[in-house]
Amino acid sequence: MYKLPRISVKRGFTTIELLMSMLIMGILTSVVLADYPDSATRINLANISHSLALSVREAQVRGSAIDSASSTVGGYGVYFDTIEPTRFYLYGDLANGNVLNGIQLGNGLYDLTPFDETQSITNLLKNFRITKLCVGTGFPFASCNNVTEGAVPAIENITISFIRPNPEPKIYINRETSTTYSAACVEIVSPRGGGSGHVRSVHIFASGRITTSQVGCQ
Repeated sequence: MYKLPRISVKRGFTTIELLMSMLIMGILTSVVLADYPDSATRINLANISHSLALSVREAQVRGSAIDSASSTVGGYGVYFDTIEPTRFYLYGDLANGNVLNGIQLGNGLYDLTPFDETQSITNLLKNFRITKLCVGTGFPFASCNNVTEGAVPAIENITISFIRPNPEPKIYINRETSTTYSAACVEIVSPRGGGSGHVRSVHIFASGRITTSQVGCQ
């Protein structure tokens, strides 16, 4: 007896199944897009903290190197000021006439007169700010600006200075070189405030160690 060939029927998606799939994809897309601004802000904050740490490292490398005995630059450093919370400065410390073992030395400070020592200015991304400058021995840092009224010392600015040929920094506050501190901390906050994941800090130690942290200075 002759048998008709079996016809294979391929079943597609029903309208309801397609609608459910589109609904699930829409929900997942909404979740991803809703979290994107927060994630992007966190990434930008991490990049800023690493950029700051690298600038200090650049000052360390260039400051401890000896270009030549006749170099007009006696060191390098990074300068932070509370009145300019959205930028920081890399500077070349011009020789001031002091010589050690044939090496020209600077005064350890960032000067604009009689010559502008600015090497580069790093501007933070919009609405990111340096909110704390602190000194101490390490985390948590004991003394910070704008934290406790009447705190000693009252910090207006911090200079991280590398004077040739030393790779260990001199840490000064308020443009005063009579005292150098064991460690400094620079705290950066994102536009979303200082909540979890939106504050980072860079720690600079007199030993020459430079680290970044996912928390603030205190």
